[in-house]
Amino acid sequence: MREAGPFFAPEGPLQQAHPSYEHRPGQEAMARAVERTLRDGGVLMVEAGTGTGKTLAYLVPAAHCGRRVIVSTGTRNLQDQIMGLDLPFLRERVGMRIQAALMKGRDNYLCRYRFSEFEREPLLEAAEEATFIPRIREWSRITAAGDRAEIADLPDQLRMWRDVNARADTCTGSRCPEFEACWLTVMRRRAEESQIVVVNHHLFFADLAIRTAFGAVLPDYDTVIFDEAHLLEEIATLYFGVVVSAAQIEDLCRDAERAAARAGGASKGGGGAAFLREAAREFFQPIREHLRDAAGRVRFDPPERGGPEVESQRGVLVDALQEVRRQAVRGSLPSETAEAIGSRAEEVQAALVRVLERHDPRYVFGMEARGRGGVLITASPIDVSGLLREGLFARLHACVLTSATLAVEGRFDFFQRRLGLVDSEALVVESSFDHKVQAVLYLPRGMPEPREAGFLAKAVDEIRALLPITRGRAFLLFTSYAHLQRVHEALAADARWNLFVQGEGPRAALVESFKVTANAVLLGTTSFWHGVDVPGEALSLVVVDKLPFDVPSDPLVSARIEEIRREGGDPFREYQTPLAVLELKQGLGRLLRSRGDRGILAVLDPRLTTRSYGRRFLGSLPPYPVVRGIEECREFFGSPQP
Repeated sequence: MREAGPFFAPEGPLQQAHPSYEHRPGQEAMARAVERTLRDGGVLMVEAGTGTGKTLAYLVPAAHCGRRVIVSTGTRNLQDQIMGLDLPFLRERVGMRIQAALMKGRDNYLCRYRFSEFEREPLLEAAEEATFIPRIREWSRITAAGDRAEIADLPDQLRMWRDVNARADTCTGSRCPEFEACWLTVMRRRAEESQIVVVNHHLFFADLAIRTAFGAVLPDYDTVIFDEAHLLEEIATLYFGVVVSAAQIEDLCRDAERAAARAGGASKGGGGAAFLREAAREFFQPIREHLRDAAGRVRFDPPERGGPEVESQRGVLVDALQEVRRQAVRGSLPSETAEAIGSRAEEVQAALVRVLERHDPRYVFGMEARGRGGVLITASPIDVSGLLREGLFARLHACVLTSATLAVEGRFDFFQRRLGLVDSEALVVESSFDHKVQAVLYLPRGMPEPREAGFLAKAVDEIRALLPITRGRAFLLFTSYAHLQRVHEALAADARWNLFVQGEGPRAALVESFKVTANAVLLGTTSFWHGVDVPGEALSLVVVDKLPFDVPSDPLVSARIEEIRREGGDPFREYQTPLAVLELKQGLGRLLRSRGDRGILAVLDPRLTTRSYGRRFLGSLPPYPVVRGIEECREFFGSPQP
């Protein structure tokens, strides 16, 4: 194994390959620590601020360690950056020999067999989507990867995509006539031959959740690097839990119906779909009644604790699922299609049994309305630390977890507890940015607290005063969609600003439009706090409405608070505040993405300065100069009086 440290040293190979490269001691220190962990084994946690060059700091040691390394990212954007920029740079400019493969979740890939079936009988939910069929057909003939991301104008929410993608519950594996040509088969074989395999957290944990019982998607590994590791607990909770939804059952109905129609049966209600659809409607109806006045996810308690009674409806739904399976097996369907439909019916039935075990103290049970008539019920583990410790970390030779937000006041104990990391090395690598020069943190005087009636009106006043200073070019980040809507309504009358609002289009398209539009203002909630990268002058102002504490009434948050309290802990100090600190760091981190960036950060929540816990937030942020008046913001940015 070559030493990584000299690679990053002054006058080393990196500087020779990149003439504008400036030596960053933090990057070199991180590379040495990653190299040591990959060689000797163990777990390393690294908080590496934006601008440290952390991606190369782990890719170079990974390429030299002599083991297969899974690199797992929180977003597909970072996957694409690694595969499209970082690894090609190391190959072409540095001359490193690296065999690498990209793997995304199955839903991203077109299924050759399902698309050919769909073309023969294109049953569309939305007739206007027919225009995309020729576009997908043309692309399918030339693509080498089958990844939908290659079609730039394909809408994120294209409903017909679920009818033609390579999702697991419709796959017949090696019995499929297109198996050898399948893009998933090609992807997996390439991964088996590669030393570095780049995946995302959703695929990694989907694979981990089924690995022992049903085989594996990823090739065998004993070394993992998690980038954007602050997302691990949330995503692990999702994949170690169980979900049953009305949409999931409707998908099964539609596929059973289509299969029956192709085999010569009734086009509507065939394959047991009519019985199943009616049984599902009856099952979810009492749950819909409970959710009539609910906002967001609420507890799915057993009847004796006030939850909906669905026992009799469950029996009918189970019978309907078994009928779909019987008709698939006994009908004249191709054997692989019959088995796929029957297997899906069994999986839904098993998940249903699990979700209705509403007394298991290890899980929290929730229910939520989605869209028009949509309902889902969930069972989520309250604590994933033991599952991760035994099912993942204990089985690895080495693991590196890195992110710009892992530490609270310089300490890693919060994530170590949450992820089950008993013995792990920890390192904080400071950003190469000059935070004292590049930005100011504006904490306006005289703001009401968020619960007070005048907060939102005063927040709008502050935003109106800030936007002219930077000529828009602003992200307005909110903790609730209700606040976003109110501020949007207030700003819409001002023709100076071109407003981009979450929900009006795909996130990536909104961000790209924002980058190239003058006087642009983007309003977003949770998803825009993470992974949005707008370097340069296009983004000069980030405003956060209030401290991003999780809603304590959410069933999972509430259950975790109760568990900490039962164990004699202080949930606000040990759980709620650290989570909010890390989320705030993520949101404010959208501003500075390069050494040339500069701008204003504004937090409109006065609790940063009026409450004792505000010191934990401020002590965890980079050393931005704090200003309290709007005139100081104008002076910093060099803007004249409006």
